[in-house]
Amino acid sequence: MNDNNLARRRFLRGLTLGIGGATYLTPMLQSLALAAEGVERKSPRFLFVLEGNGLPPAQLHPRNLPFVPRDDRKRLTSHRLEAEHLPTSLQPVARYVDRMVVLQGINGEVCGGGHSTSHGALGAYNTRDGKVIHDATIDYVLGRHAKTVFEQVVLGISAQDRDVVFNCSATGPGQSAATFCNPTAAYQRIFGPIAAGGSPREQAYLLDYLKEDIKTARRSLPTVQAGKLDMYLEAYENIQVRNRRVKELADGNPLEAYEPSDRFRSPLPEDRLDAHFELATTTLVSGLSDVVTIASGVGFRHFNIQFSKLAGQSKHPMGHAIIAGDKGAIAEAEAIRAYHFQLIARTMDKLASIPEGDGSMLDNTVIVYLSDSADTHHTRCLEWPYVLLGGSPRLKLDGRYLVYPDRGQAGWRTVNTIHNSLLYAAGLPADSFGHLMKGIAGDVQMGPLQEVLA
Repeated sequence: MNDNNLARRRFLRGLTLGIGGATYLTPMLQSLALAAEGVERKSPRFLFVLEGNGLPPAQLHPRNLPFVPRDDRKRLTSHRLEAEHLPTSLQPVARYVDRMVVLQGINGEVCGGGHSTSHGALGAYNTRDGKVIHDATIDYVLGRHAKTVFEQVVLGISAQDRDVVFNCSATGPGQSAATFCNPTAAYQRIFGPIAAGGSPREQAYLLDYLKEDIKTARRSLPTVQAGKLDMYLEAYENIQVRNRRVKELADGNPLEAYEPSDRFRSPLPEDRLDAHFELATTTLVSGLSDVVTIASGVGFRHFNIQFSKLAGQSKHPMGHAIIAGDKGAIAEAEAIRAYHFQLIARTMDKLASIPEGDGSMLDNTVIVYLSDSADTHHTRCLEWPYVLLGGSPRLKLDGRYLVYPDRGQAGWRTVNTIHNSLLYAAGLPADSFGHLMKGIAGDVQMGPLQEVLA
């Protein structure tokens, strides 16, 4: 190690942080210290994006390939994804076509079915219509091994007008994790000591401490590593602006710059989802958590959302219309799904712009997209479409479309194997996650998907 690297390492380890930085900057500075020593990340970050109301396999199918119904799939097939042939839903991430894998045909019957599998989507078990939480979900299992402030952060939107719901993530048997549906409440949860509590003067002092800590750390870092701190500084400056707006509104003297349609306060689900993706990105970049879950209308009581900017009907009647083959409803569902992938693409852009090691943060972030009701509005989980994006040294996300054979055919696999693959990517190899189907051979349900391992 040369003198510059040694000095940088000593600085990062010995930095005296202010009152706020001691908690909030430590994860990021620990990460930078490891990078200064040439130590690679042992586990990627994870962003889970769940969208309610089912994901019809055809909405992920490349337009240049003939669609093969589930019953007719006799063997595993693999095709290259090409940007110009991506379906409408995936077009927003076309520039990342070489950094994604689409999985079709994975069996999820172990999770039951209905309008939603609730916690079962991330737990690989049957919740009996959301009534039973058998164990921790994959997002928490991945997050609890990371040395971050939060094991995982769960954000979402719901058809119900509630700040917090309990619908998809769990920390253990019978223990549902909170999903923050109000972006402002979520913001206060993540940035608690500086977003709420204390007088405005105390909050301002704490923010100033944090900003000065960041600037102090930045001066001793090379450009590559300082890039991360730049975004963190920007995040805290945005917090300060937002707090000032709130105060001036309370004093009856709103700033001219304040927009009532600010997406953090907007009642529109499109705006709230946008705000949650912004929070998720900042949380991952800051190192406050390595695992974030975004639940977009997940669970029977929460999925009937009206995306008024994108569709003329709410999701429940839309789901029935799709089953009936209504082309208008299908187009609306594709527009809503494409909006989710537009926000995913924005997150990927930000992560790709921030250097990390020999690459970028995107090289060490896995994004997992699925629906909590698998393939359709009233699901039996006979197949469960997935999209994996981003990067991980242990995963091969390289622009492929993988279609697995139907149940009973040689090579068919269950959703447990996807969870096992994510654990493998995190350096936590496991032969089994969730519940196993009775009477089914172990090689169908156990171990990772070899096709996605690097």
